[in-house]
Amino acid sequence: MRIKVLVIVCLATAATIVHAASPEGWADTVALPDVEVSVSRIAVPVARQQMQVSALDARMIEAAQLTAPKDVAALVPNIHMPDYGSAMTSSVYIRGLGSRINEPVLGMVVDGVPLLDKNMYDHTMQDVKRIELLRGPQGSSYGRNSPGGVMEIRTIQPLDLEGQLIRGDVSYGTANTLKAQMSYYGNNQASEAGEANSRPFGWGIAARYLRTDGFHTNDYTGQKVDYGQQAGGRIVLDGRPTDEWRVTGTVYADWVRQGAFPYASVATGRIDYNRPGSYERLSVLPAVRAEYTHDDWRVQLSGSYQYMHDDMLMDQDYTRADIFTLRQTQRQHNATLDALLYAPKPCEWYEWNVGWSSFLKTNAMHAPVTFMREGIDELILGNANHGIQTVFPDDSICISNVTLPIPSSFELLNAGAALYHQSHFQFGHWHINAGVRIDYEHTRMDYLSTADLSYRFTMIMPDYEDVHTEISGRQSKPYWQVLPRLAVSYDGSWGTVYGYAAKGYKAGGYNPQIFSTITQNQVMTDMAADMGMHLDMADPRYSDVAITSYKPETDWTFEIGAHFTPAEGLKVDVDVFHIQCMDQQVTVFPNGKTTGRMMANAARSRIWGAEATLQYRWTRDKWFGMLDASYGFTDARFITFNDGMGDYSGHYVPYAPQHTLHGLLTAGYMIGHKALQAVTVSVKGDGIGRIYWNEQNDCSQPVYGLLAATIALRWQYVQVELWGKNLTGTRYDVFYFRSMGNDFLQRGKPRELGATMRFEI
Repeated sequence: MRIKVLVIVCLATAATIVHAASPEGWADTVALPDVEVSVSRIAVPVARQQMQVSALDARMIEAAQLTAPKDVAALVPNIHMPDYGSAMTSSVYIRGLGSRINEPVLGMVVDGVPLLDKNMYDHTMQDVKRIELLRGPQGSSYGRNSPGGVMEIRTIQPLDLEGQLIRGDVSYGTANTLKAQMSYYGNNQASEAGEANSRPFGWGIAARYLRTDGFHTNDYTGQKVDYGQQAGGRIVLDGRPTDEWRVTGTVYADWVRQGAFPYASVATGRIDYNRPGSYERLSVLPAVRAEYTHDDWRVQLSGSYQYMHDDMLMDQDYTRADIFTLRQTQRQHNATLDALLYAPKPCEWYEWNVGWSSFLKTNAMHAPVTFMREGIDELILGNANHGIQTVFPDDSICISNVTLPIPSSFELLNAGAALYHQSHFQFGHWHINAGVRIDYEHTRMDYLSTADLSYRFTMIMPDYEDVHTEISGRQSKPYWQVLPRLAVSYDGSWGTVYGYAAKGYKAGGYNPQIFSTITQNQVMTDMAADMGMHLDMADPRYSDVAITSYKPETDWTFEIGAHFTPAEGLKVDVDVFHIQCMDQQVTVFPNGKTTGRMMANAARSRIWGAEATLQYRWTRDKWFGMLDASYGFTDARFITFNDGMGDYSGHYVPYAPQHTLHGLLTAGYMIGHKALQAVTVSVKGDGIGRIYWNEQNDCSQPVYGLLAATIALRWQYVQVELWGKNLTGTRYDVFYFRSMGNDFLQRGKPRELGATMRFEI
């Protein structure tokens, strides 16, 4: 019944900030802004793009209370960015593509700078003026890690304002959740416009803070698991040193500390584990962007340095048993350098651009796994003695260690460069866009994993002996990718019809998370060798470091669609698509009770899907409103996939929802009085599912619905909002997995209520 209500009502989450206007000048409807988007590298209005683009302006962003990239997914069809695990777990699923770990399928660009690590995707957005989200492969323009699309986030820049801007908000809600932020932007254009010697210059500063007690309780400790704090801000300098140049420098910083991993046992429904889980991250991103414009020549340059240091602590068995824990730290130093040239049009029907992109990513990772006494007995001795006692039933191996640390260190490097070109032809109403990109990437991993234990074999050894295990070395591989795209469209007074074929890819690399299994196997092998015995492993693949390597995942997308503008203020977009995914990267778990997981190119899949979106804006007298609704359908299935334990050909690809339904309905009344200018009521609804949790397709999350609403009162400089999320108290799961033969899940957040006050001067 809830889903039927959501489908009928098409709902929304927050209030629209409405500025005073003269009602005499309003028409019965208001046209949607047909602004140009440049994320596709050729500036074309949204209604004429040869792909599906969701463009959200500042009004929409504040209306829907979009505070993080994960929130944006709740307004766009066939995109799912679940809020699970921690701020490190920034998984993205789009059009049936995606994975839980390693590289993303969606690129994220902030003010022209691509974020190189998806660990930085889960951040708090502040002072965003526009978000453009392209669905479909953007490999010909953006290269690696954009086979599902690109999200470009653009923030307020001082020189784009007419004068100074002071804004902020504070919010309080369920679970003692507090959010506060404030910013200032100013420039000299208004005060010094008449001074001939002055050059336009502006600056801005912003800060934010968030804290929460959390929603999920660990029964073992009686404490909340998902408590947290987050703080950050940015400084912006924006100037025009000459008439041709504009240079903008930004320093962005973000810090998060939180409890993590609220994973409950499927058998009991309770979170109940004995070791702490937490996540802390500091990221700093200074960037410089420059644009040169002279006549019809335009050059865009950007460079960035991206620093990230994080620290994760995890009870990996998620039970009261003292099996094993993991502490993983990463220290990344990354850099990007990009250049894009728009040359003058050689003729009326042709335009082109050419670009260069390069990056360097280094990561010093330490991931020590510590086996507790129960883990030693169950995972190491249990496996070793099972084989020995088939021959010597009265004897066994004993280990004296109370704990067994397995320190592992990795130096990971990714470096790449690309050259790309795009040509745009126009012949009357027909448009042809052809692009190609050549990507080169080199990956490397230096590794060192050790273990020291004392053991004895009761049959022949009266005393304990020490065994040292060490695995070290280097793995490296180069990759080349050629990424073409061809699109054709026809423009009419009613809209645009288009079709395209494009290739995208998700980068290859190395997966250190399987090293605990490799080292665990080597420890048992070394013990057997020390006794003069040979130990046959159940699966010898997990004794070879080469299994840490995985190559790029590639896909071809074929799409046809249309953008219609049947009436003033109304816009409708529809599309159907087919994707062929090759060398699909999937997570494979070794047999038995093991500690690691492997990323392998073990599958091939095919995907069919369709999407529809509707936008409508209207005003009548003092009434105004907007409606945004979307529906996405995805049928993603494996063509081939056998992980050694089963053949899953024909099964649904896990974690990607089959249906996404989003609706936003807002209505307001302009009072126009000094005491109160406007009242707005908003309702929002989302329907998501079915989501299969494993390759066997024997467990899943059915379609579920979420309902939210807001009432907002606006004065001249202040707006007060009363809001609620998940008002129906829907119980649903956002994550499911298996560890050591046990099943775990994470529940979604319960009902939330709160209030927000905003001001803008």
